[in-house]
Amino acid sequence: MTKLNFIENYKDSGGIGNYRSVLRNWTLNWLSGWYDLKDTASIMMKPRVQFLLFHHVFKDEEASFRKLLTFLQKHFQFISYSDAIQKILNSEIDKPYLVLSSDDGFKTNLAAATILQEFGVSACFFVNPSIIGETDKKKISEYCDKILHFSPVEFLTWNDVDTMLKMGHEIGSHSMDHLRIAKSTVENVKEDLGKSFSILKHRCGDVKHFAFPYGKFADFNEMGRSVCFEAGFYSCASAERGSHVNNSTKITNTELCIRRDHIVFDWKLEHIMYFLKRSSINAKSPNNLFNLNA
Repeated sequence: MTKLNFIENYKDSGGIGNYRSVLRNWTLNWLSGWYDLKDTASIMMKPRVQFLLFHHVFKDEEASFRKLLTFLQKHFQFISYSDAIQKILNSEIDKPYLVLSSDDGFKTNLAAATILQEFGVSACFFVNPSIIGETDKKKISEYCDKILHFSPVEFLTWNDVDTMLKMGHEIGSHSMDHLRIAKSTVENVKEDLGKSFSILKHRCGDVKHFAFPYGKFADFNEMGRSVCFEAGFYSCASAERGSHVNNSTKITNTELCIRRDHIVFDWKLEHIMYFLKRSSINAKSPNNLFNLNA
C-alpha cells in the first residue's frame, strides 16, 4: 500500500507548471501589462471595500504572503470581516478598505493566522465542520480528490480553530460538507446549513458569516440564499470577483452578497494587482446585490 503524505509546499500541489497555470500566467502577463497603462494611483485610491479570498499559505508561500501584506498595507486600511459588512450596509466607505478571508479550512490556515497576527490583521476563515479534525487519511484523500479537486492536505483541528479565535480572527461556515447548493434539494440544504451553524455556534460562539461552496453564482440560487439566512447567518459571500462601494439605495443584510477576489500567494504581484485594479474600476453599487437564478 502506498503511503499517503500530505503536501506541505504549493509546488507539490500540481498548481505550478501544468497547462492551465502556464496559460493563466501568459494571459495575466499580457493583461497586467495593459492595466499598467492606466492611472494606477487614482484606481487604487478609490473608496471601496475589497475582499480577498485565499485557500492556503504553504511553506513555500509564506515569504510572498508577508511581502504581499506589506504591499497591501501601503494601499489599503485592513479591517475585520464583520466591520466590512457594516460599512457596506451603512454606506460608510470613505477610503480603500481590504478584508482577508479563506475557504476550506486547510491546516496551513493556522500559519496564515499567525502571520496575520504579526501584521495586526484579522481575517475570516470559512470552514467545513465535517472535515475539521479528521485524521483518517483515506477519507481525507477522497475528500480532497472528489470534492476539492486538490492534492491531499491536512485540515485544521478544533484546537487550531480555538487558537485562531483567540488571535482575534473570525470563523465562518463554508457549509457542513462543501455542498454544491444549486444542485441540492431544499431538504439537504436546510440540513447541511442548519447542522453547520449549530456546530460552529457550539464550538466558536457567535457565528455570523457564510460563504457558499464553489463560489460562483451558478453554484447558488434563491433557495440557498433564503435557507442561509433562515439558518441564522447574518451575511453570505460568493467567490465572484469585484469590490464594494457605497449603495445608491439602502439595502439589508439579506440582499447583500459579498464578492471576493481569489488569489494564490505564489502568483506574481503584478498579476494580483491586475485583479485589484479591475475590481476597483468595475466597482458599482449594483455589485453589492445577489445575481442569482431562481
